[in-house]
Amino acid sequence: MKVDLNTDMLRQCGSCNYCRDFCPMYKELGSELDSPGGKIRALRAYREKMRKPPQELLERLYCADCRRCETICPAGVPVTTLWHDAKANLLRTGGTRTEGLTKVLDWLKQEGTPFVGFEAEERTVWAEDLELPPESNTAIFSGCMGSFWYPDQPEMVVDMMKKLKINVGYVPSEVCCGLMNYWAGDDEGFDAILQKNYEMFKKAGVDHIITGCGGCFGTLAEHYPHRIKDFDIQIHHTVEVQADMVNNGVLTFKGKEGSYTFHDSCHLGRALGIYQPPRDIITAIPGLEFVELPNNKENSNCCGGFVSVIDPELSESIGQKRVAEAVELGVDGFITTCISCFKNLSYCARDTDLEVIQLDELILDLAQSSLVE
Repeated sequence: MKVDLNTDMLRQCGSCNYCRDFCPMYKELGSELDSPGGKIRALRAYREKMRKPPQELLERLYCADCRRCETICPAGVPVTTLWHDAKANLLRTGGTRTEGLTKVLDWLKQEGTPFVGFEAEERTVWAEDLELPPESNTAIFSGCMGSFWYPDQPEMVVDMMKKLKINVGYVPSEVCCGLMNYWAGDDEGFDAILQKNYEMFKKAGVDHIITGCGGCFGTLAEHYPHRIKDFDIQIHHTVEVQADMVNNGVLTFKGKEGSYTFHDSCHLGRALGIYQPPRDIITAIPGLEFVELPNNKENSNCCGGFVSVIDPELSESIGQKRVAEAVELGVDGFITTCISCFKNLSYCARDTDLEVIQLDELILDLAQSSLVE
């Protein structure tokens, strides 16, 4: 832990407990140590007494990573940075990870993915018949969710880029973006992964990366430039590329009837402030009625997708509450730009009539432009 910096961060919290009302972990679990303020007070006590790292405190720091507390904090406490540095410090000074998280990180180190059971050689199966060049100045980053769970997602990105005459390649030696390592406080593992990916992309001549995964985009765009000196690769989410074409009149759409709302991904929204591009795309679709959720943009409620790594039941409970917001609006469908959000929202909406759609899929179905053959 960077003692001086984090001491200032810890003192910055005024213990107003405003964060309690918004933290999905606290709302579900109800423990003071699950609230952001409670964790900060516990960290202050730990720093003052310098005792052996409390194992329970370490485990409670593994939260949904939604950043809602950071957005609404009146004192401006940089909670995300604080949680990361605290986890890394507690682990360095005697704390231990749970057996489940250790298994995930060990598998990630071995196979390049946190999804235990999937092997590295399976990562490229989705791209085998697409004839993508392994060397290109613009490359698709498929990510682990796209490579293993939803291979149709990176395929859709490739199809869309081809339709819009954007030449893309794929570097098959990519590994996980490292989000899991960063979240776990595994700085050594994270640095090893980002160096491997960066050197791989530079060797392939890549200077632009396009990804359809909110988590991968957030990690590549937010953390890589802070860790790699003179980082010079431009990171784009598909929604940015597509919205730019919509706003320039290049990309238009066939009509679609029905009412739809939009879920702001935590990693794409609160982490990097990308709120307007998906709305520019959705509202450009003729006939589609767009209805905002009451909790939207920086006030969006987390879907719980990321916390499924440590507690699937908790993830489902959080996700069902987000789905209920859309059901209450009476809309036909829920649109999202993040594959992890899509996975959890789809599962949580399984007993409803709500259609959950990836924005990339919607665009691919409805796109029409002067570039499209």
